[in-house]
Amino acid sequence: MKNVIQVLLFTLFVTLLFCACSEKEVAGGITDIDHSITVSGVVLDSDGKAVPSARVVAYIDNSISVDDSVETQSDKNGKYQLVLKERTEKDTVVLFAEQGTRCGIANLGAEEYRDVRISSRKSLKGSMNGSNSGYVRVKGTTLKAEIAEDGSFAFDAVPSGEEVILQYVQDDNAVATYTVSIPDSVDEVELPAMIEILLEMDGSERVFDNDSTAAENVTYVDGINGKAISLAPGQFIEIDSMGLTDGDFTISLWTKWEGTNGNHQILVSQRSYWSDSTSKFQWHYEAVYGNFTVMKSAPVKPDDIVFGDSSIVPVGEWSFLTLVSENHNVTMYVNGKQVGETSLFEANKLDVYVPFRIGGNEVDAETWNGLIDEVRIESVARNQKWIKEMWQRAKN
Repeated sequence: MKNVIQVLLFTLFVTLLFCACSEKEVAGGITDIDHSITVSGVVLDSDGKAVPSARVVAYIDNSISVDDSVETQSDKNGKYQLVLKERTEKDTVVLFAEQGTRCGIANLGAEEYRDVRISSRKSLKGSMNGSNSGYVRVKGTTLKAEIAEDGSFAFDAVPSGEEVILQYVQDDNAVATYTVSIPDSVDEVELPAMIEILLEMDGSERVFDNDSTAAENVTYVDGINGKAISLAPGQFIEIDSMGLTDGDFTISLWTKWEGTNGNHQILVSQRSYWSDSTSKFQWHYEAVYGNFTVMKSAPVKPDDIVFGDSSIVPVGEWSFLTLVSENHNVTMYVNGKQVGETSLFEANKLDVYVPFRIGGNEVDAETWNGLIDEVRIESVARNQKWIKEMWQRAKN
């Protein structure tokens, strides 16, 4: 289902408690399933030692619930093997292992081999600013926590794991998902505020003309998935201002680029004007030197990060562009492959409001020259494996 722009602000505070694992809190029903995919690995404890005779379950999770499951037991060397039915693109396979009071989960992803570490159950608390309904669930389990009037939620106990998937569900729709780490070796974990915005080009985007008035005419055409937007010269998509570029972030989008046109072309801008006091960040094709680059104000080295010339993005075909900032180091990917070098970059920190725009800025000649679809903005730094999976999933 197409979603309107979804803005999810997570502030999570994780406190570790030593609690007994309860099968009925985590397990879904066990059913017979068609066998077609073999999954294997080893169950390990918090010290990395193999755990024999552990119960291991693979839960097949669709968009908002556990759909099916199959289970086995680890052998004397901690090894397990499960045979699953072939899953769809919407299915997520989450592995759950337990022995006595210890348990843990692991996201299988696209792999067919995954170790699962087990330890004591953890408590998890958090809040979502601006939300007072729906619930947060741990994918691959039956665990869920209702959103209170003040936006808070709490889990009494969840399994630990390096890739625990939290999902926000509202009105029976999956609004956003996040992969977070719940370690088995520390007492408390505090995750930064989490943001996800997904623009699926379904007509709900806030499209403006260069004078910041709502655009009366917006062109939609066939995209990589559903419809894509074709911005007219001077148009841009605007979303609410946020502190996204102050920390880790990932910005990804699909585009069918029409190539150079003699002007700068904006992918993403967070600025009011091109100066240190009114500009935080911009990702664009820079026409003077002919490069894809990230800058935070007027082009002055070493603050402009160059990833490559116009040849790095194909012309006339759909391409998946991704920009990742981790610990203030930025990397650009095209169709899952890194282009250029990873470089140190820190956006300007401003005390004033500056608009966050997709496909353009306040200069009417700098609109992106091509189609745009499936824009995703997150306050997490995605790895190359995730980027490749997103590219392969959509192109197939």
